[in-house]
Amino acid sequence: MEKTVLIVTAIDGAENLARALSREADAVVEIARSRRAALARLRRDRVTAVLLDTSLSEAEITTSEMVWQNAEGAVPLEINLANLGANGVVRLLRSLLDGREQAEAVGRREATAAVSRELQSTITGLLLQSDLILREKFLTPAVADKARLMKELATSLRERLRSGDGGNVPPPPRAARLPSPTYGQSGMVP
Repeated sequence: MEKTVLIVTAIDGAENLARALSREADAVVEIARSRRAALARLRRDRVTAVLLDTSLSEAEITTSEMVWQNAEGAVPLEINLANLGANGVVRLLRSLLDGREQAEAVGRREATAAVSRELQSTITGLLLQSDLILREKFLTPAVADKARLMKELATSLRERLRSGDGGNVPPPPRAARLPSPTYGQSGMVP
């Protein structure tokens, strides 16, 4: 995913800072010369980080708060760019972006684990229900076959989830042999 950094500053040499950030942080770097220009840019598209220079004129009608409200998940950083220098800004930004990437990776792993637990619980329920159906004394052969197939499919899915495959294996061959449902006059499957 491409990282985009928006620098909001009016200092001379901002282009040099942008080039250094682009090279060192492996990001697309854009410059807005005022808070108003930054606000317009943020309304067009999302960015990964916003560096707001504290040395910007306070006489501008657009406030820093308005910029932050439109930053939508971007890493916010309000600093005096001139005092920190290009090397300091590069180090700080790289640290922030690396931390964000790590946090996103942890979040993805946790979400994946939560979905997996939920699926395992649902699969367990399907397996239990199919076992209960198969214990019924007066099952028709067709219903028994469907219950066995449901159990096989749930077992196969459980195994794929446990192996970490995530479902990239085709379903077991028996699934292809299911007869197509026939509809009676009522429109219901018998």
